[in-house]
Amino acid sequence: MLHWKGGVHTELAVLRNAPGRKRGDTSATALELIEELSKVCSDQTIAATLNRLGYKTGAGRTWRVHSVHNARYIHRLTNYRPQLAWLTVEQTAKETGASHTVIRRLIREGTLPASQVAPATPWIIARESLLLPAVEAPIEAVRTDRQLQRVNPQQSELPFK
Repeated sequence: MLHWKGGVHTELAVLRNAPGRKRGDTSATALELIEELSKVCSDQTIAATLNRLGYKTGAGRTWRVHSVHNARYIHRLTNYRPQLAWLTVEQTAKETGASHTVIRRLIREGTLPASQVAPATPWIIARESLLLPAVEAPIEAVRTDRQLQRVNPQQSELPFK
């Protein structure tokens, strides 16, 4: 309530910050993205991804390398180090000898388990999932330049050729 000199009173409503928060805090969604993308991406790539998705820093600015670094430091998020446990589509293609198209097809079909934090972010693939027999067979078929016979679950018999 504001009390003016002439005797007039004005009521003013102002939003208060939630307990433990300040006005310039980074959104929880951006922090989750930084945490997940840290498995396979450098700070430069994370900043570019956050900008492409339209996220802003707590101060309302675009993301830069030092912004990602500061958010990681302040919120004690894991730091990016090339780890052997996680791969991107490009790294998986290079390691298996298959093309990006084959890897993306396996992800789309659900054969290769992968996660994508948000649309337009890199796919994150666990290295151990490359050892699954359902994943190894199509990749080996592509490497040896042969077609795997596709089985239609609604067809009870295979046709003679």
